[in-house]
Amino acid sequence: MDYIKLTCDNLEKEHICCAISNNKDVQVSSKKAWLAERLKDS
Repeated sequence: MDYIKLTCDNLEKEHICCAISNNKDVQVSSKKAWLAERLKDS
């Protein structure tokens, strides 16, 4: 298994929701927006 370090630079291209296969889904985009905000905090 490979680990991927998520950053603001690679967040958009990475597949982060294993249960949802479509990156255009509203849940995926909402989760990525939330993660982008959290990445700014770190």
